[in-house]
Amino acid sequence: MSPTTRITAGEWRGRVIDTPRTMSIRPTRSLVRETLFNILGERVVGASVLDLYAGAGTVGFEALSRGAASVAFVERNEAVLRFIAATAERLGATDRSRMVRAEVQAWLRREGEVVETFGIAFVDAPYQDADLDRSLALLGKHPPSLVVCEHHSKRHLPGRIGRLDRVREVRHGLTTLTFLQPSTDEFPT
Repeated sequence: MSPTTRITAGEWRGRVIDTPRTMSIRPTRSLVRETLFNILGERVVGASVLDLYAGAGTVGFEALSRGAASVAFVERNEAVLRFIAATAERLGATDRSRMVRAEVQAWLRREGEVVETFGIAFVDAPYQDADLDRSLALLGKHPPSLVVCEHHSKRHLPGRIGRLDRVREVRHGLTTLTFLQPSTDEFPT
């Protein structure tokens, strides 16, 4: 049997999302997702959402359940992306879900200006990977309205990354959520 997690609120509250045990996926814990979306509140309603390093897609599906207009799931692993697509179909969300099979940094380099059109970008890079720093630097060149980064609590993100300013951090045990918004300064320091 596959490990599972549940949608915490909204249209699909209580619906189960499976995570195949053959894939090294670390879905965002329910408590962390609840905290994240309680902070976002109504901001997610009607938003276009970018789920980078999508994994099982739990954050993106939680956003859709809570009223996001659409989610683009960016994931490099083809089997994982097929799994996300199957979950979207099972939830009846294929019309609001876009599957992007790509390495996140390559996609951000290629589609950087497109990223600015998203209301919210979620970044959950593998904890032991340097991809987080590089991905945030690329997001900082063409920032969406809000970036939420999930990372290990031992890791501290700088106050400014490109054109993004850190505006809030929330810690849950070994997990930290860092919120970044486009800088109001014309010139980054």
